[in-house]
This record gives sequence, C-alpha cells and structure tokens, in this order.
Amino acid sequence: MTISKIILLLPLLVSAFASAQSLQPNAGQRQLIERGYGMFIHFGVNTFNQIEWSDGKLPAASFNPTALDCDQWIQTAKEAGFRHVILITKHHDGFCLWDSAYTDYDVAASPVKTDIVAEVAKACRKYGVKLGLYYSLWDRREPTHDDKDPAKYVAFMKNQLTELLTHYGDICELWFDGGWGKPDADWNIPELYALIKKLQPGCQVTVNHTIHIPGQPRKVRAPEDYVKGDPIRYWPVDFRTKDPNLVRADDPKEFATADGRLHYLPFEHTICISDRWNWFQKKDILPARTPDELEELFYWCTANDNVLLVNLPPDQTGRIRENEREAIFKVADQLGIRGGETPLPSAPVNQAAGAPAETDSVFAPGYDADKAVDGSLERTRWAAKTTPASLTLSPVKPFVFDRISIHEYADMKDLGDGFSQQRNFRVEAFAIDALQGGVWTTIHTGQELGAAKILRFAQKITAEKLRLRITKASAPASIYMITVADSDTRGLRSSPPLARGPAE
Repeated sequence: MTISKIILLLPLLVSAFASAQSLQPNAGQRQLIERGYGMFIHFGVNTFNQIEWSDGKLPAASFNPTALDCDQWIQTAKEAGFRHVILITKHHDGFCLWDSAYTDYDVAASPVKTDIVAEVAKACRKYGVKLGLYYSLWDRREPTHDDKDPAKYVAFMKNQLTELLTHYGDICELWFDGGWGKPDADWNIPELYALIKKLQPGCQVTVNHTIHIPGQPRKVRAPEDYVKGDPIRYWPVDFRTKDPNLVRADDPKEFATADGRLHYLPFEHTICISDRWNWFQKKDILPARTPDELEELFYWCTANDNVLLVNLPPDQTGRIRENEREAIFKVADQLGIRGGETPLPSAPVNQAAGAPAETDSVFAPGYDADKAVDGSLERTRWAAKTTPASLTLSPVKPFVFDRISIHEYADMKDLGDGFSQQRNFRVEAFAIDALQGGVWTTIHTGQELGAAKILRFAQKITAEKLRLRITKASAPASIYMITVADSDTRGLRSSPPLARGPAE
C-alpha cells in the first residue's frame, strides 16, 4: 500500500479505533462529575402544610417563613463540603420561588415576597458554591398544562425557564421532574433542551426517570437493572436520574437513543438527610441519618463517575435545622472535606467484593450468603432464617484491613404521607471474628448495626477469613452488604481525564 493511500485511510482508521473504545464524558459532564457532591433544597408551599405533594390549591398565603435565611442554607452547603446546590424553584404544585411574570402562584403572592432564587444565587456567589435549579414539568396549577394543544404549555415552560436562566447568573444544572403527568412527547424536551443550551451553554440537563425498560417506554428502569444500551426515555439529556434509588457498583454509562447510538450518561443520586425520607420539612424535628450511613452512601454514590445530592430542607422558619446541620458537618469531618476546599475522597477498595461466602442459616433461595458481597446495596441481601446466625467470608488471599462496614436491612413502617417511612432494624448484638493462623479470634463485639455501621481498627489486621456472628436480634437478621477495606488503599472516584473529543 502506498503512503498516499495510507494517508487517505488514516481518518477512517482513527474513527474505527475511537468507535471501538468506551465513550468518555464530554467537557460539561466532566465538570458535573468533578462537582460530585451537592445539596438538594426542597422548600415551598408544601413546607408549611405538612405534605410532600400538593395539588396547586394550597393558598399562597400559607407560604410564610418567619426567619428566612437563604445565606444560612448556602453557608451550610459550603461548610459541609458540597460543591453545588439544586434549588426546587417549582414543584408539582406549581408554586414558584421567584416572582414569575407568568403565574400569580408564587412568592410575590405570599406574606414573604423575597425572591428565593435571587437570594440563593447571591449566597452561592458569596460562598463559591455552584447553583443548579429544579423545575417540575408537571404543574397542577397552570391551566395550559392540560390544554389539548401541548405546545401551549411548552411555551409557558419556555417563558419561565427563560426567567430562571437569564436573571440569576450561571446555572450549572437544570433538573426536570414530574414527566409522568402526560405523554412523554408532549413535554417537547428537545425544544426545552435547545433553549437551555442557548441561554446557559454549560448547564447540564436531566429529566428524572431517564431510562426506560426496553419495549416499554412509559415504564421506568430501576437503576439496579441498568445494562449498557438501555433506551433513554427522554432525549436529549446530559446525565441520568431516578430518585431515590441507588445504582449497582458496576453501573454502566452508555445508553441508547432511538437511532441505536450510544451516549455517555453519568448518574446523579438523590437521598434525604432525614432518616424518615421526607423531602419537605415537617413541623416536628425528625432524626437525621447517622454519619456512618452518610459516609458510606457518599462513597457509593460518588464512585464510578456518579454524583450525590443530599436533601437538607429548610423548615417553617426558613432555616436548616441544627440537628441536620450537625449530621452533615459530622460526615464532612469523617470524609475530610469540611469547608469544601479539599478534593472529594474516593472509596477504600472493597476486598470483600465477590469473595466466597457461606452461612449457617438462609431464609429462602435468593437470600444466600453471596448476596452480601454481590455489588448491590439496595436490592439483594443475605437473610438468615434463625437467630443466632453467622456469615463467613473466605477470600482468595488473606484480608489486610483496618475498616469493616456493614449495611443492615430494615423493616419499613409507612408514615402515611406517601413518602416518609420509619426503618426498624433487627440486630441487637453482633461479633466479628478473624481466622488467623487457623485460629478464630473475636476482634469486635457490638450492639445495634443499623443502616450502616463502620468499624475502624487502630492497626491493620490480617485474616484468612472473617465471620460476622449475629448473636441477638428481634427477628432473623438480613444484611445488604459487607465491605472489608484498607483505608490507605483507595479506588478511583471517576474515570481518567477526558482523552478525546466530547461524547457523541
């Protein structure tokens, strides 16, 4: 082959090589991934009415914070190590946190007429925190939402989005939610996306419930079930969401549009700081998740090019509660990110992932010992049939560790608002044994496990095997996951830097 022919074929060869490689995040997605850790802020008319979803009929006059302090929200975010916030500008009820020219259902019609979006934007600039916005597609107040001509409501949304994207400075993310309110095509996501990119080129866009089940476009795919090439329900978008679920450890990144082309899409998780899973704050002070659980969820949700949002909702005074600030500050201390000036840490490498596991008690088929080490934190679990019960891990090579974390399954009690639940855990006493030189030695005993228990050891321990013994429980125990790690050995939080052009 002549040199001239090689030169002519070179672009085709380069293209073929690139196609054979995994897609990489584009520049905007890389910024999203690098932010990594953000704060969700649910605040609105629901906050003052003890409800999670309302129908647009609650009086605007009920929105009445007595000591509104948006600066405190963003100071909290900065101190907790969050890199960005996502503010709920309009939930499904249609109440707007800014003075919109296109509705009379907003803060201007309430006793406290402060433009919340403006105050949050100002505080974000003050503290160096990026600003993102949430906007519900579903609007139970706006008459054009249910018009026979969907273009009328699309025009309404474009008017409001233009207000949000031109009056408040740089917007890093735009979250759409509520896409189940009418046929998917009626939202005209391509037109909305084009407007957003015109007004805010760097803004990353998503629609909640991003991925659908193949052949069933109106049914949402659970994150635990994602596989490469799953169809994208809403397009175009820049990242995936499906609140409030968690992905698997091997979460894929490449998903398909209707033409069969693959696109790189990170996943942004959403969780509540509240142990009761309430998005909008309630009148009673509710317990926060433990710092150990928040630390473990941070590692899980920010690994593998993914992102975590933690919801800290202001209460009826218009401030974030001290017990929730204390919890998020404590986990920031544990992660070493207090004040937001240090890089986000990656998770310690889990030596127990996929390790051979056995047990002396199995509740039923499908709840076997290997389910505690299979890379799922939400769906699969080991469940014992009896108490006491034990679970033994036998790695190919000995564990060398100074850290063990255990995630326990809980019985759930519905609290009646369609969202909030109380978790009731079973384990009341447990022990950890290590096999060293053929002899079993107990290295830890404890009481409750709860959602996540992190055991930290002052010195590194070597063990041929590890055994979890449940010695006392209110009912047979069940464990989602056990991790065993050397805290000095960390994995990658994200993929290598962008090596070629933007993902197509």
